[in-house]
Amino acid sequence: MRAVCMFVLSVGAKILGRTYDILTALAVSAILLLLDSPAYLYSSSFLLSFGAVVGVAFVLPCLTKIMRIRSRVGKALAGSAAVQLSTLPIMLTSFGEVSVAGIFLNLAVLPTVGGVLLSGLCCSIVGFINREAAAVAVVPGRVLLWFYEELGMLAGKLPFCTWIGGKPEVWQWVMYYGLMTLGIFWGLRIREKKKRTGRIFLCSIVILAGILILSWHPQNKLRITCLDIGQGDGIVLELPEKGVFLMDCGSSNKKNTAAYQLLPYLKSRGISYIDGIFVSHTDIDHISGIQELLEYMAQGLTSVKAGTLMLPRWREKPEAYQLLENLAKKAEVQVLHIENGDVFSSGKVKFRILAPLKNTSGENVNEDGMVIEVEYGEFQGLFTGDIGMNTEKKLLPEFSDVDFLKTAHHGSRYSTCQEFLDRVKPELAVISCSDSNTYGHPSPETTLRMKKNGIKVEYTMKNGAVILYTDGIHIWTEGFIKEQDGQKIANK
Repeated sequence: MRAVCMFVLSVGAKILGRTYDILTALAVSAILLLLDSPAYLYSSSFLLSFGAVVGVAFVLPCLTKIMRIRSRVGKALAGSAAVQLSTLPIMLTSFGEVSVAGIFLNLAVLPTVGGVLLSGLCCSIVGFINREAAAVAVVPGRVLLWFYEELGMLAGKLPFCTWIGGKPEVWQWVMYYGLMTLGIFWGLRIREKKKRTGRIFLCSIVILAGILILSWHPQNKLRITCLDIGQGDGIVLELPEKGVFLMDCGSSNKKNTAAYQLLPYLKSRGISYIDGIFVSHTDIDHISGIQELLEYMAQGLTSVKAGTLMLPRWREKPEAYQLLENLAKKAEVQVLHIENGDVFSSGKVKFRILAPLKNTSGENVNEDGMVIEVEYGEFQGLFTGDIGMNTEKKLLPEFSDVDFLKTAHHGSRYSTCQEFLDRVKPELAVISCSDSNTYGHPSPETTLRMKKNGIKVEYTMKNGAVILYTDGIHIWTEGFIKEQDGQKIANK
């Protein structure tokens, strides 16, 4: 729609004998589209389309003047870089990552993409006359598209091909574009004094400072995020010392939880490395996302990497358990088997393993699952997987007073017994489940017990992702969505 508007204005200018100005045409096109639908202003496709043209029409001429670029290859690289610089905040906000290799891949794609369009157009026209001839006409386009895909796959497997910068805030947008404009302005001013090396260096430093500000995500608290992944569990812990741990990730009513829930969250937070993945047990609603993530890593389809996969130490290993081990080996991820008594520390955060007990069979994956206590300063959190009342009572001597409880088995009536609550006494609990599950989760009996104990209960099915922050003393909570006037809206 943008291209059509600008094309009509270009043709109109020629017919009327007027000068065509690309930035004016861009502004008029934006106004027309926004008059039709003001919500386009929040569309990534709208912002990327117009941002790319700003890069070509404004940033590119400035870069070529500053750097005195004359060659075609140099201009092509400068054009690709100009588009990347202009759309960088939009890309990070929409996807959390940017393809560094894309700057160079454009050199192969841009000169040949016209062949794809021409092939498709010929196929469409010839298809009205003869289907066999249309199939032949589309071959060049298909070959080029196959080439693009293979080139992208190859580049994606290269180290440092993608930069995961995270989602910037509005003030970071303002600072970035302000510094980029300032760098270009200074570069053009110094050009007049004919100091080429100095102007390029100064311009680069200022723009680089803008990129660093754009990717700055200070983390001075322990952040625990219970993702909303439907009927399942998915918990991400971001440590003050920059370590990241994942506790379970899977869903029984949603597919591709890694692609559509886990990875987008990690990338929005600027996370490219997971230090450890804890698997409480091997039910599909706790591991489907982890399986998917490991498969992506093994095939080189994601820039997010993991260091260690931690599985409960069982005498008997079910098929899903063995599958996780094999996937981890293919993805070059270390595998650890842990049990009661094991302790892991990362900076000031300590992970204490309460279950499974030693010599556990693993026959009942729920009851033999992993239970973890997390300590940070005076804060204590308890993550109970899918254990039931019998295991809760068996582990009572291991439990202590905690501040936060990740409720077992999605709020099932067969978990979170009164004796357990009297022992752990949490102030806050999170129940992760789907509002359309067929198991009756969360159970009214369980939620009533918790409320009678004065526990504040949060639900992923109501609040979306539930986020907890703590400095080791105080606790803050936040829901991804909140209800206002009977409607759910996203929190800022």
